[in-house]
Amino acid sequence: MKRFPDKLPKDLVADFYKQPKIHIDRVVEAKTTRIQNIQNYSLAPYSGTFGLAERKHLLNRTVVGLCKRHLQDLEGLDLDQAIEHILTPELLGEPTNNYYHDMDGAAYAAQYNNEDVAPGAPFIHRPYVRNNPGSEEQFGWERYSAIISWVNNSVYEQQTSIHWKLFVFLHNLVPTRCFDTIGHKGGYLYIKLLFDACFGSYKQFIYDVTLDPSMLVYLNLALSQKDTPDENYAREVQELFTVGKRPFAQFSESDVREIARALVGWTYDYESLVYGEGTERHTVFHEWNHDSGDKHFSEFYNNRTITGRSGPEGADELTDVIDMLFETDESAIYICRRLYQFFVYPVLNDQIESQIIAPLATIFKQNNHSMIAVLRVLLKSAHFFDASITNSLIKSPLDFNFSILKELKIPEGNLEYWDGSTSHKQHYNPGHPAFQVKNYSPDTLAYDIFAKHLNWVTHNQGMQLFSPPNVSGWPAYYQEPVYDLFWINTSTIKARKNMSFWVRWGMWCYSYEDRGVNLKYDLHRYLSGFEQPDDLNAFLDEFIERMHAAPMRTELKSQWINELLGGLPMTHWTEYVRQFLDNPTQENENQLQWRLDNVFFKFFELSEFHIH
Repeated sequence: MKRFPDKLPKDLVADFYKQPKIHIDRVVEAKTTRIQNIQNYSLAPYSGTFGLAERKHLLNRTVVGLCKRHLQDLEGLDLDQAIEHILTPELLGEPTNNYYHDMDGAAYAAQYNNEDVAPGAPFIHRPYVRNNPGSEEQFGWERYSAIISWVNNSVYEQQTSIHWKLFVFLHNLVPTRCFDTIGHKGGYLYIKLLFDACFGSYKQFIYDVTLDPSMLVYLNLALSQKDTPDENYAREVQELFTVGKRPFAQFSESDVREIARALVGWTYDYESLVYGEGTERHTVFHEWNHDSGDKHFSEFYNNRTITGRSGPEGADELTDVIDMLFETDESAIYICRRLYQFFVYPVLNDQIESQIIAPLATIFKQNNHSMIAVLRVLLKSAHFFDASITNSLIKSPLDFNFSILKELKIPEGNLEYWDGSTSHKQHYNPGHPAFQVKNYSPDTLAYDIFAKHLNWVTHNQGMQLFSPPNVSGWPAYYQEPVYDLFWINTSTIKARKNMSFWVRWGMWCYSYEDRGVNLKYDLHRYLSGFEQPDDLNAFLDEFIERMHAAPMRTELKSQWINELLGGLPMTHWTEYVRQFLDNPTQENENQLQWRLDNVFFKFFELSEFHIH
């Protein structure tokens, strides 16, 4: 039976520690120094200047990949207005057939013995058919890729909203490998559940995710039997999803066993989920498989007893368990701690615990366990804008890749073909045979960029969505003392550099006569988006303002000017840009393209670009 994805997640921890010359004491010192330098431990609203640097800091922590349009959306807003803008939910949509260029309707019917939907039409609600184990429709690679491209394309097109960043937070905190056993519908249900939960009650989310088919499978609850209840989910729902690990949370091994008893009986109807119409989760409660005895809990849960019930009322014991978990003070503290570590800084100290986390936990409980209520206070606080907090995190692979894609608008670029001696560009020579081989529509681009290439590079950088390394999520978000430094090792830094090649050489799309046809950013459109593109100093200043989170080293700008002009006077840049913008020919474009490609390539390798 085919499973998704077909590559094992990167082991960031092993890769980090096997590097030569790793001095862990220096790593710990580097992570704790910033905490020692924090001056402001107040959740009172920030009252300082809310200028470009502050907008960039806020956006870097709340959108997946900062770019110009996000900065523009906050321009002219004060902090309160900016926070409300960012805390606006988005719409999700659903995946559609954008794989038709790789597998048309006839090929789909031959492969899966089922009629495909039309190009551009949604497919997730349609029933699947039963095939032999080697050709199961619900594990077809093309529709899996369509769902992945839909998610990544949604992130690329995100509004200036925290919604997708919160989605990543929840996926990391409560992960499943959602495509592995149930296929497309299981993956879609988990994705939709995460997205819908971002602006709701976290307590309700834990109830819902307990019954999510991918979670029922991932942590074995679907297979639990009343005579031998499986304790996997009962342990993780406490340690990782709600109250936290010992010694912080003093739940006992007996508590694990009793929760396992309370939850036994829940499973899902695979037949109805996969082979039926629609996308209902088809969770079922088997009364005959439920332990109807009373469940007794430790002092940590105030010696509570959940009265055992038989028949359909046995399902209500799940509600009792969720209520018990969230009645603890530890549940609110733990979730607020994880929110802080994700959005602010991973290392904590006693002052952060007492002056930041504890009052946020009160807000969390008083607002029906709302993450948004917590973030509304945290993100506008004086503490969040403390100088030791800004530019303190290494960008995740998602943040790194999307900041490049979104700023240069690579998915909206142009095809190029190098025949060995001459470069051919589709926007100047659309009739060239290299561009007739394949109908490269926006659907095709979304499929190739967001499902294939982006999925591949993020995997190589250590963070492929829906393929977490384990139930704890990615170690960069929780494992002390290294935390976000796990994102960078000798393997992942090469993979990040490969992303930069998309800027210099373009993204490979398909072959023509044994050479690649590549997609490159649209230089004319990109330069036209600057206020003074023909003034080299002004152009570089604006580019740095958009893309550079940390203060720029003074010598770099001079190096870039020399790289762009090779010792020629500044007037040459003005001449090149004006000629190209007024008369966009391939010759005029070539005068600028190779110069900017080299500078962009080097810029995206800067250590300062990898932090935010």
